[in-house]
Amino acid sequence: MYQSRSTCSLLPLACFQEHQSVKIINVEGIGRSRMESPFPINWRFPDTVTWRFHSAVILIAFVVLLSREPERLLNAQFWAEDGTVFYSDAYNLGIFQSLFLPYAGYLCVTQRLAASLVQPFPLGWAPLLLNLIALIIQVLPVTLLVSPRFAPLIPNLSHRLFLAFIYLGLPNTSEIHGNISNSQWYLALLAGMVILAPPSKSNCWRWFDGGVVVLSALTGPFAILLIPVALIYWQLRHNRWLAKLVLGLASGALIQGIAILFTAATVRSAEASETTLELFTKILAGQVFLGTLVGQNGYQSFFPPSPGYTLFAFLVMGLGLLALAYVLFNAPLELRMLVLYGVLIFTASLLSATIAWEKLCEPGFSTRYWFIPMVAFAVSLVWLTGQRRSRGVRFVAIAALAIMFTGIVGDWQHSPLPDLNFQEYVAEFEQAPPGTTVTIPVNPSGWFMYLVKH
Repeated sequence: MYQSRSTCSLLPLACFQEHQSVKIINVEGIGRSRMESPFPINWRFPDTVTWRFHSAVILIAFVVLLSREPERLLNAQFWAEDGTVFYSDAYNLGIFQSLFLPYAGYLCVTQRLAASLVQPFPLGWAPLLLNLIALIIQVLPVTLLVSPRFAPLIPNLSHRLFLAFIYLGLPNTSEIHGNISNSQWYLALLAGMVILAPPSKSNCWRWFDGGVVVLSALTGPFAILLIPVALIYWQLRHNRWLAKLVLGLASGALIQGIAILFTAATVRSAEASETTLELFTKILAGQVFLGTLVGQNGYQSFFPPSPGYTLFAFLVMGLGLLALAYVLFNAPLELRMLVLYGVLIFTASLLSATIAWEKLCEPGFSTRYWFIPMVAFAVSLVWLTGQRRSRGVRFVAIAALAIMFTGIVGDWQHSPLPDLNFQEYVAEFEQAPPGTTVTIPVNPSGWFMYLVKH
């Protein structure tokens, strides 16, 4: 699956010429860094990536995401902070005053920038446009993964397309799907991929890399967690462009650190919570390992927990940790760095959680925290299926991946948000005289957006 890193000068989609193609070298017999194909030999895609093929993959990825919850565009509504914080602040305070306003203890520049971009349009269009931007951000990791940029790491195009499908269909992700509030988690994953991707001399790709790193660094605390991963990777893969990206991450982390220092204590208060090994085990086993394999709906079948669930959770955690340990000792460097990134995010999420650990065990509760750890675990399973040196490991990985497909199917369709008759409130807002404060209910239940009519 992964090859030793090498530099390359490959063009992004925007720079593809009509007849240009990039040869993807399918290197055979290169030790452990190569992933043996889990597919039949004849199930392979062409060894060239043209701009037409790349465009088609991006379009299909968008349609796949939309199929999981079509109402995100067909009956678009605000979700949580989409309306109550980001849109309302941009409207009430103005674009420039709200852009660098911290929320929940840190900067959220990407969400606020998106809310600012939709201000010229009527209020009735705002949820649709914000959800559209959120879905585009979700597609970006596929854009990078399938591009020739990742060919030196994953030479076989079929493997990259398979990983793209796993990402698009990942179970236990309904909370963060198609809303701008949680787009920071997809952006954080994309920033990690940019750090691990071979550098390109193309200006288009460099603008892409720099933009992703800067936006991610100024959106959520992820730059602070990605810096140690990037520094380790830079120490082992010296190149000037990576050093510049690390510098960008460090600058963003410094800014976020200042925001957290001065605002987090006043806006974040944690619920009283036990922090026991048993709860830790249930969160890791249930939300990350079982969440990845059987999905939220499958995990729900274990609740309320049976008397033997604690022992079962310890067993699942043990097997999951053994799989990740095997990856950390045997996988290519890039995959090990992804796993390390997931571990840091999981640890930081538990330590900084404002929600009791007892609630974090529950299916569907705050699943945003487990997204990148689940991605790292899923990618590890795919890599393990190619380990012909250890048939036992390969067999278990293939079995786990087969179970995961049941989780993908079971969690594919997300339940639509309750219809709060948003357009009726839009009509009320449009008819209100200037200076009137209009209250608009927002999903989930109990959230409200307050707009002062201009």
